[in-house]
Amino acid sequence: MRNTQKLFSHTILDKYNMFEGISANYPREFFYQISKLQGSMSKQVIKVTADRATAIAPSNIVNYRLPIGALLNLDSLNLYFKVDMKVEKVLPARYASTFIKRLSLQINNVSVQIIQDYNFIYNIYNDHNNKAYSKGIGGDWVDNSILWTHTPPTTATESSIDGANAFLAANGIQTGMKFCINNFIGLLGSASTKILPTDRCGEVVVSIEFAPAADVLGGVESVTPTASATYEITDTFLTCEALSFSDDTYYNSIGDKDLKIGFNDYVYTSFAESTKKTGINVTTYISAGSIDHICATARRPQVTIPDKMIATKVIGGAGTTAMNLANYLSDPVAAEGDGDGFYSTVNMQRNLAHMTSSQFSINNKALNWGAFDQTEAFQNNLLALGYENVDISANGLNPSIVSLFHYYKYYAAIFQSLELIDKDGFYISGLSSSGSSCAINWVCKFDGATNVVKIIPVIIAKLSRILHIKSGRLISVE
Repeated sequence: MRNTQKLFSHTILDKYNMFEGISANYPREFFYQISKLQGSMSKQVIKVTADRATAIAPSNIVNYRLPIGALLNLDSLNLYFKVDMKVEKVLPARYASTFIKRLSLQINNVSVQIIQDYNFIYNIYNDHNNKAYSKGIGGDWVDNSILWTHTPPTTATESSIDGANAFLAANGIQTGMKFCINNFIGLLGSASTKILPTDRCGEVVVSIEFAPAADVLGGVESVTPTASATYEITDTFLTCEALSFSDDTYYNSIGDKDLKIGFNDYVYTSFAESTKKTGINVTTYISAGSIDHICATARRPQVTIPDKMIATKVIGGAGTTAMNLANYLSDPVAAEGDGDGFYSTVNMQRNLAHMTSSQFSINNKALNWGAFDQTEAFQNNLLALGYENVDISANGLNPSIVSLFHYYKYYAAIFQSLELIDKDGFYISGLSSSGSSCAINWVCKFDGATNVVKIIPVIIAKLSRILHIKSGRLISVE
């Protein structure tokens, strides 16, 4: 948004500065500055229907076509959908975005971005940049451990709000659950200019492949799901703010220029199954103008039929009293056991437990001073994610990560920054492969001579790309 604000200030704003007589040595708080919009502005939230809005099953693809001839604010993008659980007592994993298996973006019939295993990548980054619970109560599903209801009153007295532990076997099969995805990874969430002029770029099509049931559904206590467990999306649409100005200054300023929008892309590479006794030694090849960072982790062997939700020990067994997240966090010691407050599915779990060392190499050159152990790797993660080690705000990791052991058993990823980090703007400074491919190697070792836990190594490369919107709606990506 910062770049957009600068663009507006130079094109459609009258700026009143009163600096005369005030020394430049003073902080900016001592200066008087007012900006005023020329003409008038119209802003409204528009609704975009899907090409198929009902009877959507797992792995189905749905397209949302954004209107042509509008200025769309990508920060305001919301994807809504209603879901019915089918046949068996299962619930969705936390984060509404877990329902997205693949997200692709076409602009004027040009494929601009395809993010495979979107839900897994989203879970990694969101667990490392935790959103406050209160911001997720409107369908973002950041806490799936409690079901709240509020029945309309039958008298003049207002009714009470009722809550139930979501994973109680006594609960019925849930229907009509409304979700909202209000933040995205990729171009939709990271564009350097958040205002997208569709009159210049042409039709924008957002394509969503919804996740297989095993990715997103987990059984409640005393229920082991079967192949019949599934879900159905009964309604879906997208909303976005559309802007327009009565003054032509902004439209004339962008004219037929080559508009350049920077955005983040993610390349997902999965490798053959291994065991922790054998360890990990894998190599991927990436060709890109800017490789910002590497993210390496290991998944559990993937299931094709929904399993029990990995939540707490009472769900892992045949318990009779499900536990919500607040209960778990109030006393993690008493609640220790299978799940440990993870509240997600087998297919979303990362597992680097008992890691003894991790080392990246690029083109056969080892990075850093040597291999990192668990503590060193975690501290390096904080650096790679924007020097979070010096952040003293309330922002943090997923609250269920109560120790380094919990982190490595359920959430872990190993990050390696290759860029100059600039939190104030979109700054392209990552490693360039200069037209060839970079060989990125990851070696990871684990403790235990008989540790034959099965894992699937994964490397995710975060890239910076540039979208070009040229005259005649000519679209390209570099």
